[in-house]
Amino acid sequence: MEPSLRRSLHRSRMRFATVVQWIGNRFGRLRPRIEDLKSLTMCPSCGLITSKYKTFCLECGKSLKTV
Repeated sequence: MEPSLRRSLHRSRMRFATVVQWIGNRFGRLRPRIEDLKSLTMCPSCGLITSKYKTFCLECGKSLKTV
């Protein structure tokens, strides 16, 4: 294979890899993180979404613990 052809193939591969990496980074930001989803709970009384670590609802003040 000629050196000029080899160089152009190498450049094409590098450009393609850069584009694939850029697209992967963009789609990676759209995906929700699991830590964000696990830390929320809904109040059974008013329906407000509150942190799972709170013991009382921030809106109505009722207990979030289900017995």
